[in-house]
Amino acid sequence: MILIRTAVTALLARASVLRNSMAGAALLLSALAVVLTWPQAWHLGTRVIAHDDPLLSMWRLEWLAHALRTDPAHLFDGNIFSPHPRTLAYSDATLLEGLIAAPWLWAHVNPVLVYNLLLFGGIVSSGLGMFLLVRHLTGNPDAALVSAAIFALAPYRIAHLMHLELQWTMWMPLTLWAIHRVFDEGSMRHGVIAGAFLALQLLSCVYYGAFLAIIVAVFVPLLALSQQGRVRRALIPLCIGAILPAVVAIAYGAPYVANTQVSGTRDPGEIMNFSAYLSSYITAPTGNWLWGWTGGRFEGDERQLFPGVIAVALALLPFARRRRPRLVWIYLAITVVAIELSLGMNGTVYRWLHDHIWALAGFRAPARFGILMMCGLAVLAGFGYQSLQQITSAPTVVLIAALVAIGVEYGSSPVLLDEVPRRTPDVYRFVSLADRGVVIELPIVEGYLNPTYMFWSTRHWHPLVNGYSGFKPLDYAETTRRMRTFPDEASIARLRQLDVRYILVHETYFQEKERTRLMLALARRPELVPGGSYRDWIGTTRVFELKP
Repeated sequence: MILIRTAVTALLARASVLRNSMAGAALLLSALAVVLTWPQAWHLGTRVIAHDDPLLSMWRLEWLAHALRTDPAHLFDGNIFSPHPRTLAYSDATLLEGLIAAPWLWAHVNPVLVYNLLLFGGIVSSGLGMFLLVRHLTGNPDAALVSAAIFALAPYRIAHLMHLELQWTMWMPLTLWAIHRVFDEGSMRHGVIAGAFLALQLLSCVYYGAFLAIIVAVFVPLLALSQQGRVRRALIPLCIGAILPAVVAIAYGAPYVANTQVSGTRDPGEIMNFSAYLSSYITAPTGNWLWGWTGGRFEGDERQLFPGVIAVALALLPFARRRRPRLVWIYLAITVVAIELSLGMNGTVYRWLHDHIWALAGFRAPARFGILMMCGLAVLAGFGYQSLQQITSAPTVVLIAALVAIGVEYGSSPVLLDEVPRRTPDVYRFVSLADRGVVIELPIVEGYLNPTYMFWSTRHWHPLVNGYSGFKPLDYAETTRRMRTFPDEASIARLRQLDVRYILVHETYFQEKERTRLMLALARRPELVPGGSYRDWIGTTRVFELKP
């Protein structure tokens, strides 16, 4: 009996040491992320979330690796939407993720594996950033673990699992951590680090970088008011630190600004469609085990912002105590501010900011402030868990119970996956060997096909008329309309305007009668030279070359 008791005591002591460390937190968060996104971890090298955006993200990663090696001066001039420039800036460029992926892609590592590892890395690293922040604020590693689990596993993440850049939120808690260190120590080093973290958030996700900057603009004055004696020593380091993200924002934002001068900004009606309602915070993703029944209220994933009952309950606990840390009021304030801003055009503050800050006119989805709400709420939950642990005699049991409860509440049905073929289809092998020229692939329709065309363009890198992104060129709708009657005179004229050389006709996606009519019409066009029939990823593709 004594031996058993000794062994159990040693095991608990070792577990305590493990969970107090970043390595232990990383192991726990990795395990939770695997469970949350199951069965994705079982197919890291072959499958992605069943959505168009993973194909877009893999194209972005591959384009960045390609451009960095061949022509860095034209980094933003992606090969899609030819002949338009700066097409990488039609959506988030994911520059930091691309820089990390580039060496692996240069070494010919499976791009699907690279993409999935970056996706998981974003989730786990976000939890680790929260772990560091809450451990610093509370001195309680168990509370930090609970906060990390809440931030890493939030239903918001499952709703956006197809968006690589929206998982890279580790810089949010790390920026706040560095700002706390500036006020604690008056450290110039931590001022620069805070600025670097904010810049890295911008490079990881333009949305989150801009939104985090707004929250920081609220957070710093609140922290200064609560620690007035430390303001003077923190002021200069923070001002110095602000230089780096400002420079990055100006340089990184240049292609986006240039695009808005051509394409314009977001329509206010479109922004309203991607603005949250207060009821969005009681709306969970439809796949959630416990709360999925609430998800039918809105279409799309931007308005599914349910934070979880356990997280809210823990966040309220500090306010039930007579002696509350002053920091809980600050984090309550930024949580409330994030909620208000997420309302976008349905609220007051964001609407005013939209009217007075030109850059915000380029952002479509104010509801994404919801992740900053989760950031503030996770910190409050850490303080709440600390309060709970202080009144219990079994801290390990309470920690396990809390983590299991969070995992169950945030658990979702198995995610749907699509397999990505590893072998390059014959048609793209042929195109890769052909002389350089503009390619168009038909049918040219919204949805699955254009992202697929983009993904396979990474095997040849010819300019591609097709494209899929957050923005589209103003004349892209005209191209799509003209191609519906291909190969008549108007469509051929449009192809000549676009300087198209190669036309890839994917037979599988035309109904039999339509396909027969199309092939007969193509045979009657002398300017279209048949280039052969080849296998694509699902069927047969006919290649034609348009004579100059």
